[in-house]
Amino acid sequence: IRLVTLLVDRDGLYKMNRLYITPDGFFFRVHILALDSSNCNKPCPEFKPGSRYIVMGHIYHKRRQLPTALLQVLRGRLRPGDGLLRSSSSYVKRFNRKRDGQVQGAIHTQCV
Repeated sequence: IRLVTLLVDRDGLYKMNRLYITPDGFFFRVHILALDSSNCNKPCPEFKPGSRYIVMGHIYHKRRQLPTALLQVLRGRLRPGDGLLRSSSSYVKRFNRKRDGQVQGAIHTQCV
């Protein structure tokens, strides 16, 4: 188990060679805490749909791991697979359907 930073693009592909760019409309940063790389030359993330929260590009395995300040802003409206983008000073943009589709695509991406 180790921490790996991946960038997932809108086609669901992760880029290992662009780890330090700022997430934008084309790429967003995902931090994976648990992975199984025994069958891959490079790390393959083990995604389980609906079991992780994705907030600001960070994957939280359980709701209680979310920051307290963020929970107060969300007020119980966060569901597994939801994503939030910061807009000005508040979390207002949701990209659940679009970004969840990207994560779902990454689930089926084969390691090369």
